[in-house]
Amino acid sequence: MFIEDSEDVQPADALIVLSGESNRLPYAVDLFNQGLADSIILTNSTEKGVTREDAENLGVPSDAIIEETEAESTLDNAVLSEEIMFKYDFTSAIVVTSDYHSRRTKMTFDKIYEDSIDLSYAFAPSFFDASDGLNEREQKMTFSEYVKYIAYSVRLLTY
Repeated sequence: MFIEDSEDVQPADALIVLSGESNRLPYAVDLFNQGLADSIILTNSTEKGVTREDAENLGVPSDAIIEETEAESTLDNAVLSEEIMFKYDFTSAIVVTSDYHSRRTKMTFDKIYEDSIDLSYAFAPSFFDASDGLNEREQKMTFSEYVKYIAYSVRLLTY
């Protein structure tokens, strides 16, 4: 269901942090503090856990934060963050999401961005741990991600 490890993350112009899970922003801030990017794009920054205030509380300078406020899906995250990337003349990004969301995120961003921007991926650890068998929450998440992966595969054919 997910890509085991983050890809070889290289320094980039920006970190793109997907909303939806509270562990993603702190993970991105760690990457930011390692000097891997000078800017952080917060997708759907109106959602708790990825707001400007959340990022500032984690020590990110205000001028390093770029907000995207309209995304409602992973596809929106890709489309709207690409617009921001072009607006700021960024040529590379590290996409930050949760491990269980990695496969669909990578498929979506790779399709939307094609070769326009250099992307690498960093996957924040989450509650998901299949090594001890799947609990009810993990089973639901696995089913949901596979259904969404199939739906996105079809939906992305039109892009």
